[in-house]
Amino acid sequence: MGCLKKNGSAGFLKAFSVHREHIIMSTGNQQVFANHPAVTFSPEDTACPICHKRMKVLKTRERNLALYSVGTITAHETLYSCPACGYTAPSQELASLAPPRNSFGYDVMIYIGEAVFRHARNEQETRAHLQKRGISISASEVGLLAKKYICYLACAHRETTAALKMHMQDQGGYILHLDGTCEADSPHLFVGLDEISSFVLDSVKLPSEKKEAIVPFLRELELAYGKPVALVHDMGKGILSAVKEVFPEVPDVICHFHFLRDIGKDLFQREHDHLRSRLRCHGVQGKLRKVLQQCQKNQAVCTEDIEALSATLESAQKSTGSCSEELQLYTLIHWALAGKTEGDGYGFPFDRPYMTFLTRLYKLRDTINQMKLHQRLPLANTVLAVLKPMWYDQQLIKAYKRLKEKKTVFDQLRTAMSIAEPAGKLGLNDPGSGTIHTIEARVKKFYHQLVGNDELQEIGYQKMRQQLEKYWEKLFADPIVVTRRGEPLTLTPQRTNNILEQFFRNMKHHYCRKSGYAAMNKSITAMLSTTPLVKNLDNPEYYKLLLNGCPSLAERFSQIDVTTIQKMFSAEAESVQRVNPRIKKLIKDPKLPNRLMAMVRSA
Repeated sequence: MGCLKKNGSAGFLKAFSVHREHIIMSTGNQQVFANHPAVTFSPEDTACPICHKRMKVLKTRERNLALYSVGTITAHETLYSCPACGYTAPSQELASLAPPRNSFGYDVMIYIGEAVFRHARNEQETRAHLQKRGISISASEVGLLAKKYICYLACAHRETTAALKMHMQDQGGYILHLDGTCEADSPHLFVGLDEISSFVLDSVKLPSEKKEAIVPFLRELELAYGKPVALVHDMGKGILSAVKEVFPEVPDVICHFHFLRDIGKDLFQREHDHLRSRLRCHGVQGKLRKVLQQCQKNQAVCTEDIEALSATLESAQKSTGSCSEELQLYTLIHWALAGKTEGDGYGFPFDRPYMTFLTRLYKLRDTINQMKLHQRLPLANTVLAVLKPMWYDQQLIKAYKRLKEKKTVFDQLRTAMSIAEPAGKLGLNDPGSGTIHTIEARVKKFYHQLVGNDELQEIGYQKMRQQLEKYWEKLFADPIVVTRRGEPLTLTPQRTNNILEQFFRNMKHHYCRKSGYAAMNKSITAMLSTTPLVKNLDNPEYYKLLLNGCPSLAERFSQIDVTTIQKMFSAEAESVQRVNPRIKKLIKDPKLPNRLMAMVRSA
């Protein structure tokens, strides 16, 4: 290392980086670089850029600086000053490596940001990796630099708005997808995304998805990118009202999946809740699990027997003589209990777990009787005794029958709309199939059948008809013709908002991977509002536009004014509502109101 010249040049840093990696790989010892190499930085030009007078040395200062490529160095910076106008010149080379008065370079911040937000690594994992590279950093500093990374990215994104707008105009415009996510008491993270380019255009944290909160966000999008050629969103009242005010003449498309889900909830909710309540009242799930435990205590279940039963069933053989009756009962009970988790992956109301569960309980009873297990197996009689009270529960039976009737009608609409169809394999990622005019014709036929059936007058069917009438134009809008590079281009907006739904699911998966918690309310509250912009970095076109000719993201970040970042970071920090620790301590006291009244009275 002593042969390397410490002249502060980019050549030295590159050479030192290669030399350092070679030493580490050959020795596996980071302590070789325990003594930080000293590197001198000075202004590249001694002439004042303002008055062109020759500048003089003002002072020197040093700081330990951690760079991802070379580890920690001691940076000696010489500052020059113009005696005529007072201009002070720092080293531009050092400024391109790290923000002023910071101990970590841009490349460290970028590594941390990408590790945390793109690769779902937590602070401890990120810190451990940096320590292996000879960079000492605390977990809290990792979190702070990760947030600064988001601020730099957001600022670079805003500076690239004009280029992004031009790029989208070359594609024929942009189709704006709008959606938000929240959990429990968290703010609503609201995102606008272009369907054509897949760019996240902007994001914001709102107290609620009301019109008053959404309108300013849409105004900013319009100011930055112009009017979209179409809009896609769910049926939230706030979004509908805000879109109507800001983009009254823009074609507006309702997500077909959200439309079906809302109709299904209105149709099924009452019977679904009643079915769940009655099943819980009977406690059948817990009682059946006790029977399973009894089967295991009787040693009637072993791996060899299960494998033999599986092989027999898979080979479609009729003989089950080698399988014990207790194992048959054990398997049937498990099959019945699994009904609560069966479905096509769409969630309620497309999947109706309690109805499926009860259907399997009926089948369990019939199978035990048909196989005559209750005549030879006491545990089978126990199962029948557990199930018997449900067959006399008229409320349960009525809710079940009503749910089955409504399921038939609802599944007809699903099939007509060619999305989230029964037995579908794509789950929540189902984009739908068929042309919009064919789908419209099928739904129109379904609607006339619904109106003409006198038996379908229940309030749930009435709401279904009303929803179809209300949103018909937004469900079946014609394709949009735009001009792209002088040629007409027909654009058909996606029928669903899956592009944003998938984004939110991936984001939740990342945060769950980092924190180990499924709940997202604290993460949404703590994250910066512009965090969703990270998704754009996976897009090569966006990345090229963001760099704006720079060879690396670090150099692009170095061009951003530090005061802008500081203001943005402060504004984001203030937007997170925090409760004073003393208030938190006080509100834990259940006798707080009495104590306050006593205090007032004694005053």
